[in-house]
Amino acid sequence: MSQDSCPRCGHSGKAGLSTSHFWIYKCEKCGEKYCHECHGSNGGEKCPECGSHDKSHHEKVYLKD
Repeated sequence: MSQDSCPRCGHSGKAGLSTSHFWIYKCEKCGEKYCHECHGSNGGEKCPECGSHDKSHHEKVYLKD
């Protein structure tokens, strides 16, 4: 499953030399979906809504050229 941007912050990014996608995470505690660019996610390390570190890889966002 994939989408065009982060459902929380709208980040869509641009394709680079080292990557073609980024992950949308889903918090196992509250269900919030977020990416590494979301304010308060500490680079995708914690849920910006509830602060939990328990997450799963939910979807990929493929970067555009």
